[in-house]
Amino acid sequence: MASRANPDVVYLPAAAIRRAARQFPTPFFIYEQRRLQANCARFRGTFRRYFPTFEPLFAVKANPNPELLKLIFASGFGADASSEAEAWITRRLGAAGMYTGNYTTAEELRFVMRTRCFRINLDDASLLPALKRVGIPEFLSFRVNPGISQGGMKSLFLAGPDAKFGVPAGELVGAYRQAQALGVKRFGLHAMTGSNVLDERYFAAVAERLLSLAGDVKRRTGIEIERVNIGGGFGVPYRPDQPSLNLDRVARGLRRVFDRQCRAGGLREPILMAEPGRWIAADAGWLVGRVHVIKRAAKTFVGIDAGMNDLPRPAIYGAYHHITVVGKPLRGRREAVNVVGRLCENNDQFARDRLLPAVSAGDLLAIHNAGAHAYAMGHNYNNRLRSAELLVAPSGALRLIRRAETIRDLFRTARV
Repeated sequence: MASRANPDVVYLPAAAIRRAARQFPTPFFIYEQRRLQANCARFRGTFRRYFPTFEPLFAVKANPNPELLKLIFASGFGADASSEAEAWITRRLGAAGMYTGNYTTAEELRFVMRTRCFRINLDDASLLPALKRVGIPEFLSFRVNPGISQGGMKSLFLAGPDAKFGVPAGELVGAYRQAQALGVKRFGLHAMTGSNVLDERYFAAVAERLLSLAGDVKRRTGIEIERVNIGGGFGVPYRPDQPSLNLDRVARGLRRVFDRQCRAGGLREPILMAEPGRWIAADAGWLVGRVHVIKRAAKTFVGIDAGMNDLPRPAIYGAYHHITVVGKPLRGRREAVNVVGRLCENNDQFARDRLLPAVSAGDLLAIHNAGAHAYAMGHNYNNRLRSAELLVAPSGALRLIRRAETIRDLFRTARV
């Protein structure tokens, strides 16, 4: 397997992990600064070769750790925020971006507008009365449901008849007319239709649909769309035998679509925007746990001190994450095991029937692609505490960027 394994999946800063495990108790998340910054530079640079005015936004929901956000914002990214807390930390760090809520309250819109850091992207025209109460902005974008979607699993399809997101395409012109009547002067168009997409052709299909809609809006209202945001969904491989997304192919495909559709629709070329999260941060982070129990029953269960409270994706989605036994070679005897956590749920399993090198109590297990939608999706079920987060600097130095929770933290907001 080693000769065929995708290096984007199996890469591991093993020496840094071993040092971290000597200095900090497990479990912990560990991120590599050099890899995170390289991902930012590659994403932004690839698209700017074809779109010199390209504006990348980082999906803060993917990983909101402030120290990581500082690195990402310093790399030329804005923020894609979708909650008051995400708006707050963006402003606190001196960044700006686009705010896309869904089923947003007037209080939330007021909070975001007061930050003066965000372009507003509305999920539906029904939110316009609430926006009017808090103040009409000069620029406004609408998120459209264009009816096409793709994702690693059906629950991650973000458009189509079952999706809760976006203005239906047939109602889009009416939404712009209403906004224009309220005094909005400048406009954008946005879609976020899929998650973890590895098909390069998909992004061109989304852009083609958006630019076609932009042309329709212009013909029927005279409104020129200034910014087209194709959203996120830029996928990463989770399995060693999966290929990586070819970003250059994505950007070239988008360039062809923009040239063709702008010419055909008589459009002034809008600024291209995108909102990667997973592509930027996933493969720059690992969840590290220590084996403490090995139970041999109908199957072999390897119990580690991390759990689905740290990384819920396998429990929620049945998602696959590559796992390395730190310091043990892949060659040699391997055993099929279930890697499990300590929560009182049977879906608290990181892997089932996974072939791993012979595991012993005390071994460190590193769960890959834990830099995005991992800590950010974590929780305190079973009153389990949230783990620490560490950063490996380019020099190799380790830095604690979020301490582990304590029991006192857990009950701080309750009367005890």
